[in-house]
Amino acid sequence: MDMRFAAACVSLMVAAGLAACSPEPEEIDVSSLEVTAIDEPYSAEADAHGELDAAYERAAERGTRVLVKFGGNWCPDCRIFAGMLELAPVRAYADAHYEIVAVDVGRYERNMDVVARFGLDELEGVPTVIITTAQGEIINTGTSAEWRTARERNPQDVLDYLTRYAEAPVPENAQRAVISRP
Repeated sequence: MDMRFAAACVSLMVAAGLAACSPEPEEIDVSSLEVTAIDEPYSAEADAHGELDAAYERAAERGTRVLVKFGGNWCPDCRIFAGMLELAPVRAYADAHYEIVAVDVGRYERNMDVVARFGLDELEGVPTVIITTAQGEIINTGTSAEWRTARERNPQDVLDYLTRYAEAPVPENAQRAVISRP
């Protein structure tokens, strides 16, 4: 057996164990894990509407939330945020509670019709993260832009953020995203 394959299997088992055995993710200390920026976390060729529609279907089936991250491969904060989401304990928690969709907005000229599904005319910056229920109710109102400084953050901040919104109540005045292709 290839040693890299074996190491990857062990990492996956540890991550799965953390997700299954730890009801208190704030007890997992990921702040010191090394983060590697992902070279190309966004695909210009992806069918963003189709991926978003599929994420809402999965979220309804699984009882999870939908996390949409708008960004571009040119953006260092987008690439670092994507790298933090790929750390095994963070990924295990995210996979258990979210359907994640990466939407490439290029330099704000691509997939702006997907942005509009969330009631936005434009993005003030990237990465912009929007978390909704499976019914499209926007949960993280007012915090969607806080990851534009991902370079100044650590993985614990991401895990804490995911934990905060995994079961946060729906705000009374929650906007609703369009959950199926317009």
